[in-house]
Amino acid sequence: MKKFIITSCCSLLLLSSCDSFFDTKLTNEKTEQQLTEQTGVIRGLITFAYRSIPTNFDSFGSDFLDCATDNALSNNLNGNMNKMSGQDGYWTDVNSPLNNWNAAYENIRNLNEFLRIGTDEDLVYMATNPEENEAYRKRITGEAYFLRAWNEFELLRRFSGIDVNGELLGFPIVTENMDIDNIEMKPRDSFSDCVKRIVEDLDLAFEAGLPIEYTGDNAILGSSQLGRPSKIACMALKTRVLLYAASPLYNLDNKNELYEEAAAAAKAALDMIGTTLPDIYDLGNISSKFYNNITTANNEVILRRVAGDATGELGMAQRNFPPAVGLIGQGKCNPSQNLVDAFPMANGYPITADQSLSNYNPENPFAGRDKRLSMTVLKNGDVFKGVTIQTYNGGNCMPGAVGVDDKNTTRTGYFLRKWQSSKANLIAGNQIKDFFYYALIRKVEVFLNFAEAANMAYGPDNNVLGYTARQAIREVRRRAGIASSGDDKYLSSLRTKEELMELIKNERRIELCFENHRFFDLRRWKENLNEPVKGIIYSDANDKKGTISIVQSPVYKDYMYYGPIPKAEILKCPAITQNQGW
Repeated sequence: MKKFIITSCCSLLLLSSCDSFFDTKLTNEKTEQQLTEQTGVIRGLITFAYRSIPTNFDSFGSDFLDCATDNALSNNLNGNMNKMSGQDGYWTDVNSPLNNWNAAYENIRNLNEFLRIGTDEDLVYMATNPEENEAYRKRITGEAYFLRAWNEFELLRRFSGIDVNGELLGFPIVTENMDIDNIEMKPRDSFSDCVKRIVEDLDLAFEAGLPIEYTGDNAILGSSQLGRPSKIACMALKTRVLLYAASPLYNLDNKNELYEEAAAAAKAALDMIGTTLPDIYDLGNISSKFYNNITTANNEVILRRVAGDATGELGMAQRNFPPAVGLIGQGKCNPSQNLVDAFPMANGYPITADQSLSNYNPENPFAGRDKRLSMTVLKNGDVFKGVTIQTYNGGNCMPGAVGVDDKNTTRTGYFLRKWQSSKANLIAGNQIKDFFYYALIRKVEVFLNFAEAANMAYGPDNNVLGYTARQAIREVRRRAGIASSGDDKYLSSLRTKEELMELIKNERRIELCFENHRFFDLRRWKENLNEPVKGIIYSDANDKKGTISIVQSPVYKDYMYYGPIPKAEILKCPAITQNQGW
């Protein structure tokens, strides 16, 4: 049989958005024969699809998606996140900050084309080494299935909903590129069928030839390939998909078996990563745990992207460092008082618990708190890179100070610490770059997914899977130093499924804040979307307590639990129905 040798990945297909996910034309007038004979084009189909994996958390108009929730606000008043949350009528089916419909289907079309022609056993990617060639072909086949599942899941959580006909629908499933003449014949598929499609793709990726994880010196499956999906990443993403499917927003009939499926998948993932979380919390320098050389593995991160070039980048620091002299950032992301109050005391009790148990002192509210708070939020009086953060009236981060105005100050009294490098430096003449991970999937999420699914399926302490919901959430809190001197008495006091679920939700909020989960978590749980976002105002340098006030009240409508199908797609494809309310 004919051998095709593929030697380069420099060429990518440039796709048209007007016929975004059905056109079979091989762009730039390339024929199938040219695709199989020109160097690099087939690999380019996958390389192009990697654009669906962001390289930074604040990828929503240079803001975190958390800034459209009760976790934070952006000081960019004209930004999409601020307007989506706070400006009535801004989020529509014509203007949606979450619209990635065309991009997702362009990626899917490329991946479908690769899976059709790029997996042939007679294709030679590496002519000098048959064994490496086979390993490489299997790996990129696994990558293609994983990337298709990733894009499908993004479509699922952004566009699923109950349509105008009362049906819970997902997205149009496309596994083979269709002729443009059939556009009007392809409606949205059912939500459950979309979930099955994603899970099947993840199973195919798992079986195709991905390594469990990338370690060692092997050129194809070694640590030099960090950032590519692995078998563990496949299992972890499956737990996320199935947990969404089991959640109240989508589990309309409250089927317990959906939670059982999610719990079983999460337990399978835990069997691969272990039931002990690695230590990532270092009070002295949390950056050292999240920012490593891009060729070095991070035991917490299952799937990651790294922003910048081989020397790192400065964008995250420029956007989010406080504006004080010595830091000179834009201070864009402002964590809320709501989020700050979600962090418990170091003994594990919430600050709302009886003071005799929690030891919370409202006159000195930051004393004795969970150490994750100081690793997430920069507050008045904190020292960051040798600069004392002053958010009181007249302080160095407030309007009137050198280089500070309404555009780079904090709206809530807080700045972001999480993901901010202690190494990076913005000062002209002494600028230092660093690596900023986009931790797409972390091990702690698997624990949280298991805890939620197992608790809802079986309750806090049922050991049917060999591990319990309470054990999983205890490990999350143990790693964080909660009740380090003994038993987690607050966790032990929670007896019912409902009580433990509230703690699981709160731990998820704390652990995964500014990782763009909260926006979707609130919706899949059907929680209140319009919780007023609070901040704190300090009168002077001696004010420890501050005055708490409402900074912004969200204006989401009930139908906004589900996102809109882009109007342009409905006009192009009449078989596609819109979600109710839009």
